[in-house]
Amino acid sequence: MKSRLGISQNPQRAIFFLLYLILGAHQCLYGGSATKKIRAFRSATPITVDGILDESAWQQAEVISDFIQQEPDVNEPATERTEVRVVLAGEALYFGVICFDSEPERIIGRERRRDNSFRDDDRFEIVIDTFHDHRNAFNFVTNPLAARFDALITDEGADVNRNWDERWWVEAKITDVGWTLEIEIPLSTLRAPSEASQWGINFRRFIRRKNERVLWTAWDRDFSFFQVSQAGHLEGMEGVKTGLRARIQPYLLGGFRHTGLPDGTSRWENTSAVGLEVAKFGITPSLIAEATVNTDFAQVEVDAAVVNLTRFPLFFPEKREFFLERAGIFEFGLGGRRGGGTQRGLQMYFSRRIGLTEDRRPRPVLGGVKLTGRLRNLDLGLLNVQTKRFQGLPGSNYTVVRLKRNILARSNIGTFFSNRQSGEVDDANRVAAAEANFTLFKNLNIQGFIGRSFTSGVDGDQNVGRAKFNWFSDLYEVFAEHLYIGEEFRHDIGFVRRSGIRRNNGIFVWEPRPGVLNIRNFVFRNEVVYLTDTDNRLLTREYTFQATTRFQSDDALRFRTTNEFEQLEEDFEITPGIFIPLDVYRFRSYWVEYESSPRRLFSSSQSFTWGDFFGGTRRALVITPTFKPRPEFSAEWSYEYNDIDLPQGNFTTHVINSRFNFNFTNRWLTTFLAQYDSESERLVFFFRLRFIYQPGDDLFIVYNQTSAVGGGPDETDRALTIKFTHSFDF
Repeated sequence: MKSRLGISQNPQRAIFFLLYLILGAHQCLYGGSATKKIRAFRSATPITVDGILDESAWQQAEVISDFIQQEPDVNEPATERTEVRVVLAGEALYFGVICFDSEPERIIGRERRRDNSFRDDDRFEIVIDTFHDHRNAFNFVTNPLAARFDALITDEGADVNRNWDERWWVEAKITDVGWTLEIEIPLSTLRAPSEASQWGINFRRFIRRKNERVLWTAWDRDFSFFQVSQAGHLEGMEGVKTGLRARIQPYLLGGFRHTGLPDGTSRWENTSAVGLEVAKFGITPSLIAEATVNTDFAQVEVDAAVVNLTRFPLFFPEKREFFLERAGIFEFGLGGRRGGGTQRGLQMYFSRRIGLTEDRRPRPVLGGVKLTGRLRNLDLGLLNVQTKRFQGLPGSNYTVVRLKRNILARSNIGTFFSNRQSGEVDDANRVAAAEANFTLFKNLNIQGFIGRSFTSGVDGDQNVGRAKFNWFSDLYEVFAEHLYIGEEFRHDIGFVRRSGIRRNNGIFVWEPRPGVLNIRNFVFRNEVVYLTDTDNRLLTREYTFQATTRFQSDDALRFRTTNEFEQLEEDFEITPGIFIPLDVYRFRSYWVEYESSPRRLFSSSQSFTWGDFFGGTRRALVITPTFKPRPEFSAEWSYEYNDIDLPQGNFTTHVINSRFNFNFTNRWLTTFLAQYDSESERLVFFFRLRFIYQPGDDLFIVYNQTSAVGGGPDETDRALTIKFTHSFDF
């Protein structure tokens, strides 16, 4: 019998009809329509932010307190009561929070640093989805010392920009019933469409001594706090005008640099400068333009010292504020849960290629402009930066264009384009790509992209592509990925660890919760990597099994074993004077780690690795102790030791990273870093005093010193910088 829809006669129509039913069901069931609501109370009188909820507006505002545990006992009521109120007054949004505690003397608050994650403290968090698109949000976090952390969330946590800084205020008080908070977020800090009457919102509290995590909504362990599709609703936002109108932030910089030269002489350099840190203009409430001139990054921390025992480049995170602001909108092809780390294989937007040399030295940035936000139904990112000529290298212009369109409930499609063009003829690199990212039902993510580079004077295979499948829940996770990078693919504004490959990666994770012996959960992880060249010749094959035991105390014990096949395509120098020859290598290695809970005054992790290594053996020890006796002081160390025994020779490496923080108040923050690695034989000191005299504006005093350890001429490089920034808002 012929179907009225003609499905039986047309298999393609049947497939599309089935897909339509699946997507329709997904849209209905998982559209992010949470039922919890809170209404902002509109007050004609301002709120004094002092941590004491004594204004009449707090007494009239709606109160929510129905928080539910996510850890340790999911779906159970919180063991300590939390009350939240929201008030809209003047040009700011206020939150009044009472974190009741039956043992207030055991409240943990040790961190004063701006933008610390507060993972060791009691804390309270807010996510605000101003566009109510169930994807992107602002994140604000504080602790009992009123320290501040803020971040931008993109695509439900696919990217979390933890270095985003904006103006907001908070005060906290520890009382005999718990701790109280008053938070003021200026509407100019947020962005929202003027016609919106409802925003997405969620709250989370962490009670550190109990390792208890409670949420207002979305406490299901299959969801993270950043998956804002599960947030509740903030009502009463009609007619609210958000977004920065204009901010001009110039800087003044005074300083010098002294460099020792190989011939025994030295050079002095005046590094004083004046420039525009940033100028921001609100084109619309949801679209912001930024500009910077004679850009300076003197206050940025040095990268951690590392020793690279591979033949591939390592990935280092971006730390410069101009590139971090709204950086998530430029991310491309990172859908799914997995990815990251210093051995990341491919990142399509990697801003550290702009204004930094291959060996991570600064290149002068003449200026740049950036446009980010939403235009109609598109998320838009546009970046253009011009660098100066540096040590004989011509200046270059860098452009990135990112467009993304949300579809269905939690999915999107988008495009990416980048261009690097120097002042020389025939010196350009362009990359164009398109992606689709589908998050379906509760646990399924399917993502893929295809692209191509266009490089002056280069022919051959310049294609790139990735496909990902990820099904995840609190108990299981299944992940599969295929990555293709052509032999001639080149990306001058991206990170490419290895070209000319086909990489297949499969992961299966099982996380049971036995409920015995004070064990929170086990994590059993199996991973297979099968990597070939583009002609399907095997280059690398890895099988890894890892088992983790996480206790309710937050201590953890981990074990991992890896079986690896490696086909070297050419010799490589692993350390000065020792070369690994082209050959086929098979080796098995083992790794064990114990990590103590960071809630303690003294905590640490220590790991030991041993096994085969390129025809020889490797033993490695990593120790990372942390000491936090008081809010004013903390110390963190990391020591890595490698003992390598190869047929070509033996060598050892030592890497030391240490950090000392002296934080007299939440506004006077001092950091001292000391680093050493035996491969470069360099000793690095970094000191920074940061005085936040008002939110968003700082006085920095920074001292950098890099010196060689051993004989020879004194080639120590020293720099002292004093930098002052001040914002003018219009």
